[in-house]
Amino acid sequence: RKAPNMGWLTFTFGLERKFKQLCKRLEVVRTHQQQESLKFMAHFNRRFIIRDGKRNQKPEGGRMPVELFELRSNGSFLCTRLIQVKADASQLNSAFCYILVVPLEGGGDDSSSSAFVYAWIGSKSDPDSARLIEQIAEEKFNNPWVSLQILNEGSEPDNFFWVGIGGRKPYDTDADFLQYTRLFRCSNEKGYFTVSEKCT
Repeated sequence: RKAPNMGWLTFTFGLERKFKQLCKRLEVVRTHQQQESLKFMAHFNRRFIIRDGKRNQKPEGGRMPVELFELRSNGSFLCTRLIQVKADASQLNSAFCYILVVPLEGGGDDSSSSAFVYAWIGSKSDPDSARLIEQIAEEKFNNPWVSLQILNEGSEPDNFFWVGIGGRKPYDTDADFLQYTRLFRCSNEKGYFTVSEKCT
């Protein structure tokens, strides 16, 4: 979503040739974030994680930042993804599940950094999401240097809010808006401007 066009140009005029030498049959499909096909998403087995920021970003003040991830699915079982959001208590919603990563003081930027990892399960989230968030936390965020805790909404330790996401704040307790969400497409392809509703 935030990538400059330079990465695509570098691939097109450099790396693509090398790939073509390695593969007899190569089909290049350019995919934009949030427009991934089901065929693309199927490769990730619902473990598709989108982080914010740059790949080689150095930690500020020698400490890695706190990270909050929200589990989302738009329309299809296969389209489940874990997306990094602002690490703030107001981002929570009782209808969804989250993973909060709180690095400890003095942790470097390598994979063995000590941290608290919390899988937060909203009281109105569906059981499938609750199971999946536990699996992702265990598979993708857990290691011998990490303290992993599964939390149900309402049973959070004080550290979850005050050390992790800037203190307790009001947040949405339902996602009723999802039942009324409608998607419309604006187009000029017929030679005149039209707005038509897309299927959910």
